Amino acid sequence: MRTRMPHPSRCLARWRGLDPLTRREWRWTVADWLYALGTVLLTLQFQIQSMDGWGLAGAWTGELFEAESARYGPELPGLLYYGLPVLGVTATMLVRRAQPLWLLGSALVLLLGFGNVVPVLVAVYSHAVHARGPLSPVAWSLAYAVGIALAFREAVDIALMGAMAVLLLLALGLYVGTRRELVDGLRERAERLDRERHLLAERAVSAERNRIAREMHDVVAHRVSLIVLHAGGLEVSTSDPRALETAGLIRGTGRQALGELRDILGVLREHPSGPAPARPRPQPTLAGVPELLDEWREAGMSVELRDGLTGADDLPLAVQRAAFQVVKEGVTNAAKHAAGADVTVTLRLGAGRLTVEVANAEPPSDLVPPPTSGYGLSGLRERVDELEGRLTSEETADGGWRLSAELPAAVDAEPEPV
Repeated sequence: MRTRMPHPSRCLARWRGLDPLTRREWRWTVADWLYALGTVLLTLQFQIQSMDGWGLAGAWTGELFEAESARYGPELPGLLYYGLPVLGVTATMLVRRAQPLWLLGSALVLLLGFGNVVPVLVAVYSHAVHARGPLSPVAWSLAYAVGIALAFREAVDIALMGAMAVLLLLALGLYVGTRRELVDGLRERAERLDRERHLLAERAVSAERNRIAREMHDVVAHRVSLIVLHAGGLEVSTSDPRALETAGLIRGTGRQALGELRDILGVLREHPSGPAPARPRPQPTLAGVPELLDEWREAGMSVELRDGLTGADDLPLAVQRAAFQVVKEGVTNAAKHAAGADVTVTLRLGAGRLTVEVANAEPPSDLVPPPTSGYGLSGLRERVDELEGRLTSEETADGGWRLSAELPAAVDAEPEPV
């Protein structure tokens, strides 16, 4: 079976998804292998030239090679002079960052023993880039310059070129290393500033949430508490059965509103003053629509429910909760802006869509509607849009108002906690 190679775009995406330190380590590892394999042929060539009398050290190694060849034959000296030094210095290049002394020492040995300057150039540049300070690279570079002068003292031009190459690579390595440290410092500073900015933003959000919770407590909770208190006083002092029932309804609704408001304040505050509930209250679903409408009927509203649902329990919880909120918002708006008008709530399921409609007739002409903020509809629209539904609010032909929402009967979302 053929193995398919990964697409380059996927490889690039995986590479970008790695941690910056991991990516740097991969780059350095690849660079180690490139240095080792890229210079092995050139190092071997210098080893061969050392047998032909390359410099002072080359003359000594050439005489030794001839003596050993006469004693053991050409195979053993060739292996010693060709393979072992090249293999050893190539292996030290793979650990040039973790153990730099291995490469520095082996390069100095090959320079003094064979006149091989290739490992010297790699060692000077690598040590200058990765060293923590310039003192050690400068000292090793001076030692290499002296070693080149001794190894090639009979060839002054080669000695000068080698010394200049060492100094140039030293300067280039120090520049690259300093620039890398500068970039790393700037990157670390930018990351630190970004973290501090996020921390300041979180603190600002927390302070604003606490301020909103404080204002809600000072204004809304205080007013609702007064309403509950006055309703309780009216319930005690009145003897009219109708007024007694209305006062009890107001007091019960106010207490429920205070409980819900306390939960909201606990969520807004960073450190709630009271103990948080062990389990949040379950959000109402379509099963709570009849009870909701009964509460409004007890308050004197004329509400008719046209329920055309079959199998509503199979609908996702998120859809049922959104539908309940549509009914709640529509009936509440009708009570505020069209008090005394007949209200019709229609629930219909078909073609994979749940339709929720709340319509009220024309309100009385002498009705003065209360001020409105529009936050309820905007929040409801966001809830419906999250489910990829559609919410419309428009005036009807008879002068009334209609709030309609179409919700999908199935959504690709995890159920909300209950």
